[in-house]
Amino acid sequence: MINHLKLPALFSLSFVLIAVPLSILAQAAEKPAVKTVSPQKTTLHRTSSQPATVMAWHEAELFARVAGYAGKVTADIGDVVEAGQTLLQIDVPEMSKTYERQQAELSLLEYKREQLQASVGVVRAELEALQSEYNRMQTLIKSKAVTQRIGDETKSRYESSKARLVVAEAEVKSAAASITVALKTLDETEIMMLYATLKAPFAGIVTQRSVDPGDLVRNVSNSDGSGKPLFTVSKVDVLRVRVPIPERDAVWVKKGDAVEMSFPALPGEVFENSIVARLSGRLDPKTRTMMIEVDVPNADGRLIPGMYGKVEVIMQEKLALVLPSGAVRFDQSGEVSIVYVLKEDNSISHVTVKTGIDDGHVIEILSGLSGSEQVVTRMLGRLMDGQTVSVLNN
Repeated sequence: MINHLKLPALFSLSFVLIAVPLSILAQAAEKPAVKTVSPQKTTLHRTSSQPATVMAWHEAELFARVAGYAGKVTADIGDVVEAGQTLLQIDVPEMSKTYERQQAELSLLEYKREQLQASVGVVRAELEALQSEYNRMQTLIKSKAVTQRIGDETKSRYESSKARLVVAEAEVKSAAASITVALKTLDETEIMMLYATLKAPFAGIVTQRSVDPGDLVRNVSNSDGSGKPLFTVSKVDVLRVRVPIPERDAVWVKKGDAVEMSFPALPGEVFENSIVARLSGRLDPKTRTMMIEVDVPNADGRLIPGMYGKVEVIMQEKLALVLPSGAVRFDQSGEVSIVYVLKEDNSISHVTVKTGIDDGHVIEILSGLSGSEQVVTRMLGRLMDGQTVSVLNN
């Protein structure tokens, strides 16, 4: 019986020893110390920082339109050339002979046309004489001075002369058409001979040359197109900087947006006062980027086509309500943005907010806050909704 009486007492004692320390710990727990900040109105910029490539304003690869041998080469790499300046003369002797033959053929056709025109004059004079005779015979026939048979003979000669005139005039027209064809052929040969002189299409710099005097120059239209261009001419006093903009930013960028550029080859130098000059308006299906271009004056030649650079496009500028980045948190799913708002009784309220631009320092608050709240910032751990905290002086 003694053992039965002691067992309940032991269980009660064990319960007391466990319950008392827990309550004491709960009462003695310290409130988390936090600092707060108020949302601020500031000007935000939506920017996109992307790699860029410097391109020539214009770049032309020059090939031969006619086949021949390279004669006089009048330009080399690095030469500054004017529009229309001769770079290469191609020797095409067989084309010159063809041109001379076509000129001779044209002269012969013109001589034949002159002969035919003279024949037309003779036939026309004969026709006029026969017409006068025919008219006279008609008068004589009416007066019975001559027989109808003589009148018919005169009419026959008159009609035959009219037919010869029609044929002669047709031959003159045919000769004129042949001359027109010959002239067009001669013009075509002249144009092809002009192609034997390779000229600069615009003012710029010769950036590549792959021909020497005496080289066999092939007609690019008759080759497989795999050969190098004879010359490459680049316009570099103004350059294009091409920037691929990713899909997430392409919807924001527009013509006229401000741009800042820097180049590893020119450390410490930032090119400002530039804008987006043009944009492609479509995404490349392979890279999902949209190409934009920035025009850069380059009269001093410091920038070189092909240089790598970094471009920051300032796509949007607006007045916004912001919080420091450390004041915005996410729920357990990581999809909902929340802030810890301090209530008047120093308790915490979880407030869901909608965020906008994030520049790494501050985050735009689109909705959820009015701007008068005190929001916990620089808090490493998580605070429970309704939890009481102590506020440190900011």
